[in-house]
Amino acid sequence: MNLLIVRHAIAVDHGDPGFHRDDDRPLTPDGIHKFRLAARGIQEVAPKLDRIVSSPLVRARQTADILRDTLAPHVEIEFTPLLINGADFGDLVAHVTGLGAANVALVGHNPHLSEFAAYLLGGRGASSILFKKGGAALVSFPDAPAPGRGTLEWLIQPGALRDIGSK
Repeated sequence: MNLLIVRHAIAVDHGDPGFHRDDDRPLTPDGIHKFRLAARGIQEVAPKLDRIVSSPLVRARQTADILRDTLAPHVEIEFTPLLINGADFGDLVAHVTGLGAANVALVGHNPHLSEFAAYLLGGRGASSILFKKGGAALVSFPDAPAPGRGTLEWLIQPGALRDIGSK
């Protein structure tokens, strides 16, 4: 199984007076533009997606929409609170395993995604890895995902993804 882990793109700043709830912060126009370019880069290096699972927060939903439109227009997006900061990693692993898909994209937030990737690569207590907004990583498993069993195939930050997508 492969997990494509994607942090949401650039969103309206936390505390922006137009968005009183953190859950409602959308992507900025620049964030949308940059992630469309980054998604083209992801398309060049990621396997064909069978499933896309996203946090239900607006900025993650918008990022997942762009990812789907670019990589897998035929795939419906599933939304789950298991990709919100503070959700249990074991529950997320069980959910992903239960999907029965070979290539799954997860779209969410930091620090949750960085800590989750570290959990997959090194188990509990492993140091997290840095995902910039719009960055992505591919973690592979010989069978089902489990703590410490993942192999980091690549981690590409958004600027490099945009470069890959523009070639």
